[in-house]
Amino acid sequence: MWDPANMFLNGPYAPWREQGEAFDLEIEGRLPDELNGALYRIGPSQFYGPEDPSRYHWFEGDGMVHAVFLRDGRATYRNRYVETAGLQLEKQQGRAIFGGFMNGREKPLPADTFPKNPANTSVALYDNRLLAFCEADVPHELRPDTLETVNQRYDFNGAVVGPTTAHPKVDPTNGDLLFFGNIDGTVTWYRADRHGKVLDRHTLDLGVPTFTHDYVVTADYAIFLVNPSMVRIEDILAGRPSTVWELKTLETCRWAVLHRRTGEVHWIEAPDAFAPTHFLNAYQDGTRIVIDGHRVDRFGPTPEELESPPPGGDWNHWFTKMVSTPWRWELDLATRTVKDSQVTDLLGEFPQINEQRTGLSHRYGYYATTRGAGDWFTDGLAKHDYLTGDTSMQTLGGSLTSPSEPQFVPRPGATAEDDGWLLSIWWDAATDRSEVVVQEAQDFTAVPVARIKLNHRVPLGFHGSWSDAVELDAALGAARDAV
Repeated sequence: MWDPANMFLNGPYAPWREQGEAFDLEIEGRLPDELNGALYRIGPSQFYGPEDPSRYHWFEGDGMVHAVFLRDGRATYRNRYVETAGLQLEKQQGRAIFGGFMNGREKPLPADTFPKNPANTSVALYDNRLLAFCEADVPHELRPDTLETVNQRYDFNGAVVGPTTAHPKVDPTNGDLLFFGNIDGTVTWYRADRHGKVLDRHTLDLGVPTFTHDYVVTADYAIFLVNPSMVRIEDILAGRPSTVWELKTLETCRWAVLHRRTGEVHWIEAPDAFAPTHFLNAYQDGTRIVIDGHRVDRFGPTPEELESPPPGGDWNHWFTKMVSTPWRWELDLATRTVKDSQVTDLLGEFPQINEQRTGLSHRYGYYATTRGAGDWFTDGLAKHDYLTGDTSMQTLGGSLTSPSEPQFVPRPGATAEDDGWLLSIWWDAATDRSEVVVQEAQDFTAVPVARIKLNHRVPLGFHGSWSDAVELDAALGAARDAV
């Protein structure tokens, strides 16, 4: 579609522009009786052909939300575009206007035009609303049942006015939302209650306009990694690539450890330069902070590489060749030192935990695996045991591929950390359709307990969330009352 040479416009990434719903989906196996609620997923599905398809990047596609509702052993599906201001403007003109955020444009954006907020990165129920996050701006508000866009700016009762992370954290002890915004290297961190009221905020200067896509929290701290991937607003407005690997600006990484209550910041220098992709979790152990996540050697082209055209006109080769591995970092606040080590050599991305352990010690982590550059981005799922060091892999025998980020759903009343299910969306390349796969997390390599057959392909997306029946019903009731 549009460019057969651009990986991000073909195969599992190819846009799916149809919107609709499907009821009583075919299920191979049997859904667990206790598994009632909604799996929300979001990702890019470009609506119009890009102005320059060779420069199109996965991160830029128009946000499409997918919902799989599970109730009493049956499954319903619905999908819908997020009606962003940018997409509405493009619909008025019948063509793509924006684009080139990651790889630049041949000419700058028109005057008084800022890159589109595609609202395509993560989605979750919060404050009885379904919010679509993308760090270009505050989240969009959607109806949790129809997925209709209700409000293009959910600004936490006017308390947040600018970019908001697509990776907020939920404090498992009280349901508070912990999030931040980064404007040109100045980070504002927020704590809001479950009703959208901001309770705390702290500001810190990272010193450089570093790329902070994700971060971690512990019981006392919010932790950010300052790395050589720079995002410069002036470059974006001039049509140049937004994210550039600048070792001359920052030779090694450093950690900023913000105290959640006092706002005090501890700085810890890292021994080398790398880029984080996504973090799994963090927790405190005495004076140590243990952080698990995934890293790559670098993220983005260098300034020198941008001085000449990319090989073969492949504007995405800087990104498609970057594959990440799981690492652990141990920050010692007493000595201001850090130890790091690679956890396993099994490549992968999109790490997830049982979110009831957010900011607390964890034993298990889950992520999507990959064979590396040249293949579709993901090919299986992994479960890592941080106590034993063992890593298990699930590939479904090769019958499906390109799984999404796995979503852990705890079993009601569970006491073991891994007692629950993993939900993920896989692609059947032979039929060009997708399936929602339900696995027993404790029996990770076994045959899935259920495979929900969708009627079409869900484009490979980014992040999602699970809402159980109680949370979902409360949100649905609030949505009906608001009409």
